[in-house]
Amino acid sequence: MERVQSLEENAYDMLIVGGGITGAATARDAAMRGFRVACVERADFGSGTSSRSSKLIHGGLRYLEQMKFRLVFEGTRERALLREVAPHLVRPIPFLFPVYKENRRAPRTVNFGLWLYDTLAGKRRYGRHKRLSIEDVTEAEPQLRTDRLRGGAIYFDCMTHDARMCLENVLSAAEQGATMVNYVSFVRAIFNNENKVCGAVVRDELTGNEQTIRCRVIIQCAGPWTDEVRQRSEKPDSSMIRTTKGVHLVFPHEKLPVKHAVVMMSVYDRRVVFAIPRGRITIVGTTDTDYVGDPNNVCAQSEDVDYLMTTLRYFFPDTLPSTDHIQATYAGLRPLVRDDATSPYDVSREHTVLVNERGIVTIAGGKYTTYRLMADDCVEAAMDLLNLARKDKPACPTSKAKLPGAEGDAFDPDRLHTQLVEMGIPEDVATHRVAIYGVRAPLIGGGCDRIIDSLPFTWDELAFGVHHEGVLTPEDFLMRRTNIFYETADQGLECVESVADRLSTWYGWSESTRKAHVDQYKTVVQQSRQWRHGENVV
Repeated sequence: MERVQSLEENAYDMLIVGGGITGAATARDAAMRGFRVACVERADFGSGTSSRSSKLIHGGLRYLEQMKFRLVFEGTRERALLREVAPHLVRPIPFLFPVYKENRRAPRTVNFGLWLYDTLAGKRRYGRHKRLSIEDVTEAEPQLRTDRLRGGAIYFDCMTHDARMCLENVLSAAEQGATMVNYVSFVRAIFNNENKVCGAVVRDELTGNEQTIRCRVIIQCAGPWTDEVRQRSEKPDSSMIRTTKGVHLVFPHEKLPVKHAVVMMSVYDRRVVFAIPRGRITIVGTTDTDYVGDPNNVCAQSEDVDYLMTTLRYFFPDTLPSTDHIQATYAGLRPLVRDDATSPYDVSREHTVLVNERGIVTIAGGKYTTYRLMADDCVEAAMDLLNLARKDKPACPTSKAKLPGAEGDAFDPDRLHTQLVEMGIPEDVATHRVAIYGVRAPLIGGGCDRIIDSLPFTWDELAFGVHHEGVLTPEDFLMRRTNIFYETADQGLECVESVADRLSTWYGWSESTRKAHVDQYKTVVQQSRQWRHGENVV
């Protein structure tokens, strides 16, 4: 009960429902403006869509074709801001766009589009795009198909660690006084005699205990669960969102050793698919199909894997890894605002904020890159519900406020790396910690006892996660605080028992609780492999 006791003890201006990237950022934004804030997340922070993206921070090149210039301008601006506030988590990466004779876009058209992309980014770009000859393309990515190749181009966007970006917003919100609690779900809203929000009932998912929270406004940032959450408080007549599924495949990098993020056009429907190098792994994705099942059960199915593998085979015919080399899969749901678009690919990625005058704000749509703007809009709407005069509304502070891993002096990864090595930490472990924790890396300590011999993840990180990052289950640590789930051939099964043993000691679990957490992790791994059996999960 101590974990959630403060929820009942305090009265809040705003209760945020959902601890994904939008909810975490909304809590941070509101807390930084001086409001009393609580945020509840039914599972782990970022455990839904916010840790299952393509792990890119991008301006949205494809939106140019849809003439959505404002969305591109917004994306490139936010990309630059996030690079400033979280340089350890947002890093530029070159994208290679090969052009073939069967492409509907000629090299000249691609070059113009990239020129426009650079122009909209202005000074915020990370390098001008460069047009490539056939020889340039084959030199840059020797394994690409050369048949009917016409040339290509290189342009720049950014990559990120999506789960940890979400976590750093959580940590920052907590530093600003927000009460941030994972594994606590929203049950229902409570209204006063004037039919206005005055509180909510929440449930601790680890104990089953329910509590009442006093709050003046509820902000619903529930992602794929938006319609479900709205039913608990508003009883709307129609659905607000259209959920579409995005599936990714994970390969060991040596099986698909691309040097750039390669832009591929699906052989089925010409939508964009990426092959993205991420150190020891390469990620291939994504799909975009309607999804109507339980959001808790979303996973890759055999047709999703076939869709991506067929395109991969087309672009890398000679060196293509087989399905046997797929190390992991993951799937997320986009909570897009419902519209009249026929194809999921054409549904707008812009976000919408709905305001219920009874004291409820709901957000849907948007994309990861613009999470900060989405949070700003949520807080502005909440301030309106609090009937604050214009002069009493604090301005949004998040465009310049650095996230915890970049706070203090200018982020200097080389200096940090040297500092860790001087503490006796091996080079690869130091590199990993700087890239993930930023300036917080030295706080983990000098221990370098590895969890898995071939990887830089250490037991000290687990202790740090428990004491400072809200780790409560093996899944939290193996999937989101680290990449062990993605970077090992067995997806962490070899160490899950040892992780659970240590967590059990810290938290005083019974044997049945320890086993339940291990079994839950095994279920997540099995779900990632479900496609191999040709069985669809609904």
